[in-house]
Amino acid sequence: MLDFTEATIDQAVVHFIGSADSNDMVLSDKTIDLSNELLKNLLRDYFVSHFKKSHFYSFNHESSLALNEINSFVTELFEDKKSLLDTSCDIAKHLKHVTNHPNIKEGELYIVSIRGCVVEGELADAIGIFKTETKDKFLKATRSGSSINISCEFGTNTKHLDKGCLIFNTEKDLGYKLCVIDNTNKEEAKYWMDHFLQVKIRDNDFYQTKSTIELCKGFVQDVINPQNSFPLIQQTVMLTKTRDFFKNNEVFEQEEFETKVIKNPEVIEAFQEYKKSYETEMGYNLPNEFKISVDATKQANKLFKSAIKLDKNFHIYIHGDREKIESGFDKDKGMKFYKMYYEKES
Repeated sequence: MLDFTEATIDQAVVHFIGSADSNDMVLSDKTIDLSNELLKNLLRDYFVSHFKKSHFYSFNHESSLALNEINSFVTELFEDKKSLLDTSCDIAKHLKHVTNHPNIKEGELYIVSIRGCVVEGELADAIGIFKTETKDKFLKATRSGSSINISCEFGTNTKHLDKGCLIFNTEKDLGYKLCVIDNTNKEEAKYWMDHFLQVKIRDNDFYQTKSTIELCKGFVQDVINPQNSFPLIQQTVMLTKTRDFFKNNEVFEQEEFETKVIKNPEVIEAFQEYKKSYETEMGYNLPNEFKISVDATKQANKLFKSAIKLDKNFHIYIHGDREKIESGFDKDKGMKFYKMYYEKES
């Protein structure tokens, strides 16, 4: 879980990085002036609002974590051994001259210090590294006396983030806890994650279970809903079955999950398409089979809604057989109803 409600930008620097086939690079000699609250808040929202999925990465190196340059740079920042401005220049030079990937496009490189982030319930400061590559066209209207002039300008649309990374000051010995975004073509732009940042997905049982539960829950809420002609009770039942599947099994097998929980071939196909979109957004492919983490399953129990609220009068809790409850509409009363069958009460 990520919470940036109280997060604020402490300092920020921006540099210009030229494309791979040029030597162009402009390093700023000062930090961004954040005295304008409108600009400060706009930058804050731009940098953190795109991180909605709490899937984590960590720095990696095939020989030793100490040889990962970005890991070393941010450690100096977190330990106050170097200023943000000086470190940001090191990061920019590393991207341009050391990474030296043929698919690097020209654009701005932002390095930002952010305070007050909440990561899985833990308060932590963060260092953000962001790269803009896509420029949008904007119309600008200016008033001159009784005339209004229109001009076309190019700039960064804050609703879109090309590449970004948030490094949280926690779990240093494991390579820190990171969130990474790469919204450009994954094959052409692998330099961001593989060559520049050198990160690896936290692919242990806990994170695989946590991410897959979030995937399944998101699918049920986004697809199995009244807007798509599914009754609310079907959504609630599928959430309950999903929770029970993770609770009662030691291993997650996607085919078994689809057969036991989803069942309908058309809905299974929709689930598979939803998973592809989810993986594209995360930049990581979830395995079809893995060992289920008990801790992740317990942590996710609160995500599952097993009750249907009927006005302010009743709550119906669904724990088992969907066939023992019926829904309908009473024309005389002009109201909906549920009918439940049972053998004994206690």
